[in-house]
Amino acid sequence: MRIERDVEDLIIERLREKFPGKPGSWIRRALRRFESGNVRQISDNVWVVSGDPRLGDRYPTYIVRFKDGRYYCSCFETSWGLRRKAEVCTHIAAVILYREYSRLMQPIYVAVLSMECDGDYYLEVLDRDVKVIKQVKALSSDLLRPKYRVTYIITSEEPKTIKVRYTCGDDVSEQEIALSKIMRYVVNLLIGLGVNA
Repeated sequence: MRIERDVEDLIIERLREKFPGKPGSWIRRALRRFESGNVRQISDNVWVVSGDPRLGDRYPTYIVRFKDGRYYCSCFETSWGLRRKAEVCTHIAAVILYREYSRLMQPIYVAVLSMECDGDYYLEVLDRDVKVIKQVKALSSDLLRPKYRVTYIITSEEPKTIKVRYTCGDDVSEQEIALSKIMRYVVNLLIGLGVNA
């Protein structure tokens, strides 16, 4: 499996956020399992993780299930199982990496509106089936004549053309915008970079 490095950085960051107390060795072990292609999804909430003797595995495969909002691994039923269950095993961490990577590599439909506004700004999307992410950067510190760079990232799970109304300073307008297909991770990178910041 060829792994996009930018996406890998995102999924590692998310794993660290979910498990902030985990040492770097735990992250590396989970990443090694994921990068070697040892995780396969066999149904909606069930994955098989191939055992790796170099990581201390004694069995050829481990089954990870997601049920009632929690992960369960077949390693919980082996020696050291109680400890692995309490500390979250790297089989589960590898599945979390796999799921997040798979999600970020899915397509999404996006439009980015960026404008510099003297004074007030506002956007109204006349479509209920989209998500809008707003980022604002102050371009001046003048309280009487503020200036902002405003970026709206509009996303949808399906292709569409949407109608928006916006105010940017004294400019009030309405327009139609076609959302373009990109990979979901690009949106995450745009958000992380602060878009045009």
